[in-house]
Amino acid sequence: MKNILTLILLAFFSAAISAQELDSLKAIMNDRQAPASRENQDKREKKVLSPITVDENGDEVKLKLGEKELIKVVDNPDSTYITLGENKVLEVIDQPDSTRIRVGDKEISIVEKNDKPNIHIGDAEDNDPGCSTKFKGHWAGFEWGINNFLDEDFTLSREGDASFMDLNTDRSWCINLNFVQYSLGFGTSHLGLLTGIGLSYNNYFFDGDNSLAEVDDYVVSVPLDGSTLVKSKLTTSFLRIPMILEVQLPGKERSKRMFLSAGIVGGIKLGSHAKIVYKGDSGKKKDKNNDDFNISPFRYGLTARLGFRNMYIFGEYYFTPMFINEKGPDLHPFSLGLACSF
Repeated sequence: MKNILTLILLAFFSAAISAQELDSLKAIMNDRQAPASRENQDKREKKVLSPITVDENGDEVKLKLGEKELIKVVDNPDSTYITLGENKVLEVIDQPDSTRIRVGDKEISIVEKNDKPNIHIGDAEDNDPGCSTKFKGHWAGFEWGINNFLDEDFTLSREGDASFMDLNTDRSWCINLNFVQYSLGFGTSHLGLLTGIGLSYNNYFFDGDNSLAEVDDYVVSVPLDGSTLVKSKLTTSFLRIPMILEVQLPGKERSKRMFLSAGIVGGIKLGSHAKIVYKGDSGKKKDKNNDDFNISPFRYGLTARLGFRNMYIFGEYYFTPMFINEKGPDLHPFSLGLACSF
């Protein structure tokens, strides 16, 4: 096992040395093209002479290239920590019966039992002194749920001019892919703020035999006469940015905690279209209308999550109405569903 770790570190080390030598060679060529002077000569000597030094301080050994720290080794009585780079790009924790290799928030754990190695790949556990206060929230992941609207009376029923917006809830679903996350802890791994970036894809299946369109700058129903409707829906996509407060309890390991989070989420509309599939005299047909349909280009609302480990339920309600004021029915989107965090 230690031979494998040595080869890994030598590979990173060789790459760093090669990059430094290339930079030094470029510096020499640039100085040769410049007028010769004592100042240029001194600069060239400083650029070429970037010695590799070994700094030993008790149980800690640092390998440096000039002022840049390449590798740090901390040899404790029960374990050995090997860190590559100042920002801990790679961290190897070698113990008598196990070895852990960390790259960012991910960890490869190799435990030897009965002379056979057991390999596990997953999130790094917060069980060492360097990670005990690091907070990591639950935003990045995949979410699936159902969509619908609430009117000003917080009801699902549509009446009057808004009746064409009645939805088939079973088929009106949303898919959220949250792919960027940043967590900010409050000095503990149990409480913190998190933000990030995500994409939201929403389908709204109409319950009636209609689609929708803009007439005189107002969203109205478009009935289907003389045709058998197969499906009719409105689809929207939004870029999402949240600001969420999260608490995780109990225990020291994040992967074994329950969590509750709530906050605000904003959205920027990326696109929208209406689609109908119907059967006419000449067979099945499909029409797609790409339009903005007076949908609000920006929106904001509340989001909440309750989960255990990497699974959770979520809910969102938007204060911003679906359509621009006085250009469509006064309806507010909401969604409920299940999710899995990365």
